[in-house]
Amino acid sequence: MATIECIARGVIEENGRILLCRGKGNGNFFFPGGHIEEGESAPEALMREIKEELGEESEVKRFIGASENKFNTKNEEVHEINLVFEIALLNDGERIRKEDHLEFAWLTHEELRDAVVFPTSLKDAVLSYHTKEKPFWVTEGF
Repeated sequence: MATIECIARGVIEENGRILLCRGKGNGNFFFPGGHIEEGESAPEALMREIKEELGEESEVKRFIGASENKFNTKNEEVHEINLVFEIALLNDGERIRKEDHLEFAWLTHEELRDAVVFPTSLKDAVLSYHTKEKPFWVTEGF
């Protein structure tokens, strides 16, 4: 039986670049965010995760879409639901990574197209959203 995970993810864009993160030494990117904990709304979870990961206060601007994917990791099937929001970082200045196991990168839209981002369908939906500005629902692995 699959583990079901509900995750809030943020799309942060500044000066034409989108912020992505990855585990140190890992080539695969993902959009910042994390698991929604009991008693939290998705926006609350996202703001908490951004504070933990970047040490930054953030503001959720709007819901932009959802991504559902299924994959196997460590011999376990995972069913992941990602709720995706456009967010803004509230502090100006240099961004400081707070969690030692993560590294961050600001990518242009062109660089994002070429980057390895999981889930792939979410990367494609975010890029499409920036031209169409219509909420999305995408699936992968079903």
